[in-house]
Amino acid sequence: MADTYPSAAKAEQTAPTKQRHKSHYLTTGSERFSYGLYFVGQNIFYIFVYLYLSTFFLDIGIPAMTVAFAVLVVKVWDAINDPLFGGIVDKVKFKKGKFLPWLRISLIFIPITTVLIFAIPSSLGMTTKVGWAIIGYMLWDTAYTLCDVPIFGLVTTMTDKQDERTSLMAIGRVSAMVASVFIAVGVPSVRQAIGGWLPTILALAVIALITMIPICFKAKERIAPAASEKEVGIKEMFRYLAHNKYLLIFYLALFISYGANIQSTIGLIFARVCLGNEGMQSLLSLFSMIPAVILGIMVPFICKKVDKFNLFFGSVVASCAMSVILYLVGYGNITAFLVVCALRGFPLGIWTITMFMFTPDCAEYGNFKTGISAPGITFSLQTFSVKLMTAVATALGSFCLGLIGYVEGEGATQAAGLADKLWTVYALVPAIGLAIAIPILWQYKLRDKDVAIMAKCNAGEISREEAQASLSRSY
Repeated sequence: MADTYPSAAKAEQTAPTKQRHKSHYLTTGSERFSYGLYFVGQNIFYIFVYLYLSTFFLDIGIPAMTVAFAVLVVKVWDAINDPLFGGIVDKVKFKKGKFLPWLRISLIFIPITTVLIFAIPSSLGMTTKVGWAIIGYMLWDTAYTLCDVPIFGLVTTMTDKQDERTSLMAIGRVSAMVASVFIAVGVPSVRQAIGGWLPTILALAVIALITMIPICFKAKERIAPAASEKEVGIKEMFRYLAHNKYLLIFYLALFISYGANIQSTIGLIFARVCLGNEGMQSLLSLFSMIPAVILGIMVPFICKKVDKFNLFFGSVVASCAMSVILYLVGYGNITAFLVVCALRGFPLGIWTITMFMFTPDCAEYGNFKTGISAPGITFSLQTFSVKLMTAVATALGSFCLGLIGYVEGEGATQAAGLADKLWTVYALVPAIGLAIAIPILWQYKLRDKDVAIMAKCNAGEISREEAQASLSRSY
């Protein structure tokens, strides 16, 4: 490997000092169940913010273009927050684990900051509302980092078996989808009935917190993260990321496709303007997400037969094609519209379940390539990318609404012809994002069998020469 990072060679020189082992650590049923439960609670908060933040800001009278600006301002802080926290996770040594203490801390801050955002009174002056929105979203963003990096990184310390890590990640994604269905279907149906935005999030915060508690006491961190051959400072952090090309390729493609998914962030507005009332969003979400959950449950079994990248790539291509078909069908015939939404839900389920299964693989690749064990940094890029994708989707959706002349304020009268303009951006922007992502994603060459070999080398079970001889290609 001519382009091997120097510290990888150093790691090979010191390989005899590593203790080789053959045993593998397995998780218990209660651990797997509580791992899934945590994602239910975490994603109640995440999906609520993702789906309804921009609609809430618009409803309290903040103009669409200002919403787009406010959301992107927070990302300036996020650009600093996530990489630094990833480095902190890799450096801080708690007595009771590497990741679990952070999850316990997050139990306090996520509920408080989420409620804080949706407590903004519409009667405040515009400057105060915008300031509260930016500060509240910034605090929520920080609190979410406290849980997202550790919950994904936890799989690397719970078990060292590749297939079990994949299974845990799948459990987490299915649970996240369950939460997504719960929020996407439930909120439009009950929000007005229970008193508006604040009572809704207060009730959901209690439910979410209850589901997030068990993992903090059930999970066991059995695997001590491999020690790096050198201190991971700021300079090393960026050098590590620069040499982890597959991590960068994958998240660039994911960022473009996910960031263009404005259907989620302006769905309630679409239901109000084009379908007649916001309650229709519940029906639309049901038709779109139930197929996704059904197929998503099957993903761990499919991954045993098919390399997960091939599965993921196929789902992206299929999602792009179905998005174009959706635009051609239109929303005038509600039956045909819902049928296409349901069909599109199948590749969406694969895409949603598998998209975060690649981060542990990239962590193993990064360790193998550079000699630096930095799962915190790797997963912090995932967290940063997810939050940035969410923010871009929210900002882009708000920008599009401003561009077509949407009038802010719950119940405001909209101009004639807005529905047709809204449908065009609602249907075509996600299709364009997926189409751009496809050729980028094709450059991702890391495969399951090779990752398993790299993991054995990183754990000291085989030498670097043995690993290189077994890999399907030169990395």
